Amino acid sequence: MKVNLKESEQKLFYVIFDVMSKKMILVLLASVLLMTGCRKGSFSVSGTIEGAGDSDYLLLREVKPGFLEPVDSVVPGKDGRFSFRSETEWPAFFMLSMDDDDFLTLLVSPGEKIEVHAARNAMAEPQQVKGSEGTSEIISFRKDHEVVMAELKHLTDIYNDSIDSPSLPLLMDSLDRRAADIVTAFREKALNLLEENKTSMVSVYLLNQQVVPGLQLFDPAKNPEVFYSVDSTLYTLFPGSDLVLDLHTFVAGLRKSVSVGKRAGEPPVAGEMLPEIVLPDPDGDTLRLSSMKGKVVLVDFWAAWCPPCREENPNLVRLYDMYHWRGFDIFQVSLDLRKEDWTDAIRKDRLGQWKHVSDLRYRDSEVVKQFGLSEIPASFLIDREGKVIAVNLRGDDLRKKLDEVLGEQ
Repeated sequence: MKVNLKESEQKLFYVIFDVMSKKMILVLLASVLLMTGCRKGSFSVSGTIEGAGDSDYLLLREVKPGFLEPVDSVVPGKDGRFSFRSETEWPAFFMLSMDDDDFLTLLVSPGEKIEVHAARNAMAEPQQVKGSEGTSEIISFRKDHEVVMAELKHLTDIYNDSIDSPSLPLLMDSLDRRAADIVTAFREKALNLLEENKTSMVSVYLLNQQVVPGLQLFDPAKNPEVFYSVDSTLYTLFPGSDLVLDLHTFVAGLRKSVSVGKRAGEPPVAGEMLPEIVLPDPDGDTLRLSSMKGKVVLVDFWAAWCPPCREENPNLVRLYDMYHWRGFDIFQVSLDLRKEDWTDAIRKDRLGQWKHVSDLRYRDSEVVKQFGLSEIPASFLIDREGKVIAVNLRGDDLRKKLDEVLGEQ
């Protein structure tokens, strides 16, 4: 299993439209007839918010590529009641929120009359939603997703509770297989849902979902045909939708990149020189990968929040102890956001023997684009001159390659 590079649903919205992936947000259509309509149509959103205070403003904003466009705001009544009326030419995605951490996503089609009953500080889990099949689809998918997240967290907890167990290697293998099975089953379910919604913008939403932060449900580099299919259908139905146009632009670039083969930012392959890395270490001192020239180095991309990365760390400690005296070293690059998480993981996993660097910018780190990273753990084993020997070796495969390489030198 690998974990890929986003955290709350709201953060996803901004990253989706800001990064190259240019992915969009889902909007489920109430029916094919509504989906094919081109005229502006009014819609309404009304209901109750339990626990809303006298000074609480309820905001309605439309999701646009790269930003949230304010539509209206109201102060719910003493009984929590509220009402919005607006217009949309195409099926569109709106955010109903009390603040940045308390919101509900709505999929709105022209003519819909949506009724929402929710509670303050729990708007993402409304008690009832009527009049919007799209919003109901979001809620249903989120519930399935939360089950998967809970299962993966449970596996991570088992691992963390067994750090000092002598049977950890066997346990790691079992946990890794179980996690892979969970992710595979979730992806298959999502693919079926996507196939059932080819003519609705729920498919756009699915293209942008993460299994866990950083692990894409559908990877455009690995599954370009899925993106082609969604674009072909939705661009015909909604050629004036900003979200669909954004997807269309992205797919055009994806087709071009696939047709010309290796593209800028694609991960280095065996035989190529690994690009230079210049980043600060935990003490703030700048380190260069090139300073390790003359050694066989594993350049490992990881993060404290990445379960499979943490699971591989004991193996790296073991291999470092076995081969360091023969000229092997490790250069770990973290994609964490918080220094405390990063340094705490270094200490807990006993990784202090080798060099560590990070700019603490998560998926916005310069190395993500530089190395074409779409998932972690990711690693590059380089020779004494900095040329890539192998990519993404783990466990016993890495040991065998080190034995082979260091035995020859």
